Amino acid sequence: MQVDLIIRGGTCVSHRGQNRADIAVRDGIIVAFGDLGNLNAKKNIDAAGQYILPGVIDTEIYVNELLGNDSRAAIRGGVTSALFINGHHSNEKEFYCDYGYFEPATSTNKDQLNQLEQEEGCAGIFLSMGGNSEFEPVSDDRTLLEVLRNGSRRVIIHAEDQMKLDQRENQIALDDIRSHLTWHDENVAVEATRRILAIARGAGRPVHLMHISTDKEMAMLAAYKDIATAAVSPTHLLLFAPDCYDHYLNYAKIDPPLRGEENRIGLWKALSGGIVDILASSHCPQSIEDKELSYPKCASGAPSVQTMMPLMLDQVNKGSLSLQTLVDLTSTGPARVFNIASKGRIAVGYDADFTVVDLNSQWIYEDQDVETACGWDLFAGSELTGQVISTIVRGQEVMRNGRILSEPIGKALKFYDNYKPYEDV
Repeated sequence: MQVDLIIRGGTCVSHRGQNRADIAVRDGIIVAFGDLGNLNAKKNIDAAGQYILPGVIDTEIYVNELLGNDSRAAIRGGVTSALFINGHHSNEKEFYCDYGYFEPATSTNKDQLNQLEQEEGCAGIFLSMGGNSEFEPVSDDRTLLEVLRNGSRRVIIHAEDQMKLDQRENQIALDDIRSHLTWHDENVAVEATRRILAIARGAGRPVHLMHISTDKEMAMLAAYKDIATAAVSPTHLLLFAPDCYDHYLNYAKIDPPLRGEENRIGLWKALSGGIVDILASSHCPQSIEDKELSYPKCASGAPSVQTMMPLMLDQVNKGSLSLQTLVDLTSTGPARVFNIASKGRIAVGYDADFTVVDLNSQWIYEDQDVETACGWDLFAGSELTGQVISTIVRGQEVMRNGRILSEPIGKALKFYDNYKPYEDV
């Protein structure tokens, strides 16, 4: 038997733990792994000294008008599957990785959500409760309940309380980015999370809380694991106020905001305690022009899909988390939470998606490395240990050593909870 590809000599991080193994791929599917020295392949990749991880799944990417650059940045960062927040994009010729999307919920489409969530490529429903967003917030309890009662798939939530934000507008200090933390204080996030968890349990609808920023929210989520999952971003894990605002100025404006050291430590404790289900980049690129407007007009968001894995590999080397935990947060966890078919594991029958990393590589993430069209990154200039060497999507190597190797090959993801029956013939 001849296969299309064998990745040879790497340390495979799988359900069996960490073992040196060869991996064989045919027609984009994993067909065998172990000692495959006698098996022939059309192509061989030497992964000696490297770790082969299940392909990274990033569940929080906000699309801008230059979608190709965002998916190019994704594969540069080892991401093989991406879930996009702002709606349906049907032109798969733009995608370098496999993709899905969340259908935004509004007060006007709440009655159609049970049909919209069954469309091809849809991962579930996105709901913003407030904040600086291009999406219409759904902020009152009655509409929130109606949204959660209309459908069955998981709803991904940006939890900031719009009423509290409106009440606290007097806390905005013009041209002072530091007041962002005062305006979007902890209670804005905590109250929104408290409300949506209670409503979700009453509606019997699974929800997923995005980019949690406070330790108080994590404590609440620990009591709602029957109905709720949660994500945290590397940006919230690694940067803290007020230092971030002093150093990065308006570029540090994201929602929910970067908070103080106590909350940052609390997020790490929640991660180590298993409360966190997913590590997601919360990639939201903004142009330099929009970032340099005076506060509060400056745009919220930062690019992060390219740096999520390198930053966390660096944390693995520092002992903050294990490689197995990182795989659970970036591959296994996302596939489990969103019912993504054939992704998230290195196992026979699964898609041949791999993120190949060198844990010992010491390097500097330079400005010229930034792939996203906005052209800047909060972590540019960082000295890191641990690097993504290769990204493989369904058996095709699309990136190696920072170089894009293929044209866009992305396909719409499939989900276990929106398969449609065959039509009668």
